[in-house]
Amino acid sequence: MTAIRIDYPSRKIILSSAFEKRAFIPGTDEYDALQAVRTVHPGFTLATRQFKKNAKQEHYRGLTYDFMRDYIDSHETEPKPVLAKLDEMIGISKGHSLSKRYPTIKSWFLERYPEYAKFGMTDKELAEWTKKKAAATSTSETEKKEQDAPAPESANVTEFPASEQENSQKESA
Repeated sequence: MTAIRIDYPSRKIILSSAFEKRAFIPGTDEYDALQAVRTVHPGFTLATRQFKKNAKQEHYRGLTYDFMRDYIDSHETEPKPVLAKLDEMIGISKGHSLSKRYPTIKSWFLERYPEYAKFGMTDKELAEWTKKKAAATSTSETEKKEQDAPAPESANVTEFPASEQENSQKESA
């Protein structure tokens, strides 16, 4: 069971956050399970499991669709075609899963307006960011070339064992 873990060296009972919410409601299965564990390990303290977070990851808090529209409107000489493209992408995204909608549009926006992504970076961070973007671009171009390459002729030929080949020739004759 991964909802409850016992850490013997630190004498802690570690609970997942979802399990913890239900474990303090008397009468639930989680409550009963926690009480059973606490009976077996009476001197142990309770702790909630913490997930590791990447502190360096940029989340672009406040980068909403409305903000993107305002930014495009103020930074483009002809904002109408770009706004139309943004609205088209938002419309298309509604047919896709929630986990792909915003990230796709955000990456389009950041590629189109790299100065927004670079804002506030030190020279060292900017150099690392540029290096990372260059590596990602070269990798995606290589993958695209491989996808666009024609398939070898052998990929279009279906080979049958000798007996099936003879049968297919008899049927076609």
